[in-house]
Amino acid sequence: MTRAEALEQFQQRHKKSAEDVREEFLAELRAGTGEMLEGIYKAFGEIAVQAGEQGKEDCMNFIFSLLRYDLGREKARVRLDVTNAGWILDRAPLCTELDLTFLFRPYFRWKKELLSAMREYMGKVNRYDVQHMVDREIMESIRAAVYVLRYAFRDVETQAQFADIPKLPFWDIRFGEYRDWSDSVAQRYREPRSTEEWLAKLGEDGGTLACGHWYGAELKGGVCAGKDLQFIVFEECVLKGIDFGKAWLSGARFLGCRLESCSFEGTDLGMAEFRQCRFADCCFAGADLGQAVFTPEGLEAEWFDEKQQAEMLVAVEEKEGSAGEG
Repeated sequence: MTRAEALEQFQQRHKKSAEDVREEFLAELRAGTGEMLEGIYKAFGEIAVQAGEQGKEDCMNFIFSLLRYDLGREKARVRLDVTNAGWILDRAPLCTELDLTFLFRPYFRWKKELLSAMREYMGKVNRYDVQHMVDREIMESIRAAVYVLRYAFRDVETQAQFADIPKLPFWDIRFGEYRDWSDSVAQRYREPRSTEEWLAKLGEDGGTLACGHWYGAELKGGVCAGKDLQFIVFEECVLKGIDFGKAWLSGARFLGCRLESCSFEGTDLGMAEFRQCRFADCCFAGADLGQAVFTPEGLEAEWFDEKQQAEMLVAVEEKEGSAGEG
């Protein structure tokens, strides 16, 4: 057996265990979300202090990066870099770190099992092959953390430590691997945007509008079928004649918007929010409304079938800002 054949066999033999470890990691992630957020909020607090000491008032890019070189020592540190619009050319970037080792214990235990199992291959599979397997699986698994943070960060602006950081009207929080890929988990762009920009974004091949922010815009037209609009935010917008049908809008937020002749037919609206919105001639036929939240302004009961009415939540928001959902 050649080394290439041995390595392929070894990887195939442990494919099922890799899937099992990923499920265990997801369980750790669900159980440890609170602890992870506590570490992230502490990091935001440290950045706020640094920004105050340096007089930095133009924070824009917040990049959380898992450090690959630590994984070989069975540690999982995440670095937070904060820069202005200059990105890597920022002359006064801010930086801190947090430890998420506790989340990755299943992978470090799996590494020990693989190191033991490789011995039967008599050197044709080595510890560097094992480390590469573990690293690859970890980097794939942290994409799950992106989705957890997207939901947790929907109201990040109200979080005290983050609110203390002086920011530009537009900012972006990203999570990924250091000096490699990263995905946006939350962003704001509080400048009015145009229909032309909206249609251009929709027309981009392979483009995504996930986590995007549209503020104070009057947007007309556009077909979103098959588009990834997860966790997108429309704030104080007027939306006219937009076909959101069969789009992916889970976790999306519509805040203080007016929607006219918009279709959500067959759309995934799981955990979406429509807060203080007004509707006119909108269609929700066949939409998935699991845990979607509406406030009652302008809603018509006949728009929703019995299944949808059982899935959706209607929040009655009081003047003081508190809300009750039922």
